[in-house]
Amino acid sequence: MKKSIKQDILDILKETRGIPEEKKMELVNSIIAVFGQYKEPVSQVLWVPINTLLPNSYNPNKMAAPEKRLLLRSLIDHGITMPLLVCAEKEQHYTLIDGYHRWRLIKKNKELLKRLGRKVPVVVLDLPNNDRIVATIRHNRARGRHQIGEISEVVKILSTNGWSPSKIMDALGMDADEVLRLKQFKGLGEMFKDGDYSSSWN
Repeated sequence: MKKSIKQDILDILKETRGIPEEKKMELVNSIIAVFGQYKEPVSQVLWVPINTLLPNSYNPNKMAAPEKRLLLRSLIDHGITMPLLVCAEKEQHYTLIDGYHRWRLIKKNKELLKRLGRKVPVVVLDLPNNDRIVATIRHNRARGRHQIGEISEVVKILSTNGWSPSKIMDALGMDADEVLRLKQFKGLGEMFKDGDYSSSWN
C-alpha cells in the first residue's frame, strides 16, 4: 500500500472516535474517495440496528418452510453474504425493499442476533413509492415465485397510481399474457379498459 493512501486511511480513522450513527455515511464516502471505488449502492453498506427495519406492505414473495430452514442454515454457516435493501424513513427507521426473509430469520434467531450485535448490513436507496415496489418485484422474480393473488395486487397498485399496462410489463419483466392473467384474477378489466395494448392482446 502506498504511503499516501495509508496515511489517508489513518487520518480518516482518527476522525471516527465517537462518530454519531448518522455521520457514518460521510465516513464511508471518504473511504470510497480514497480507493476510487465505483459509486454503486453496494459500495455504501451500513450496519444498522435490526429493530429500525420495518417490512413493506406489498411484498408478494413467499418462502416454504424447507427453504426457510435452508436459508437459516446458510446464514449461520456462511454468514451474511449480501446486504438488505432498504429505503430511509423518518426518525432513522428503514422500510425493507429486499431481504425480508433474511431479516425475519435473523430477528428470531438468538445465535445470529448475538453474533451480529443485533445489527444488519443495509444498502439505502432513495426511491419514490412506485419504484420501491418495482425494485422489490425485480429482486424477487430473479429468485423465487410469487403468490398470484398478491402479485396481482401489486399490478393493481401500480395501475391505480397511473402506470400504463406497457409500463408495468416493462418495469416488472412481464409479458402481455402474464399481465392479462393477473388483471383477470383481480378483476381489473375496468381499470385496464383504456390501456395501450400490443397486437399480442388480440
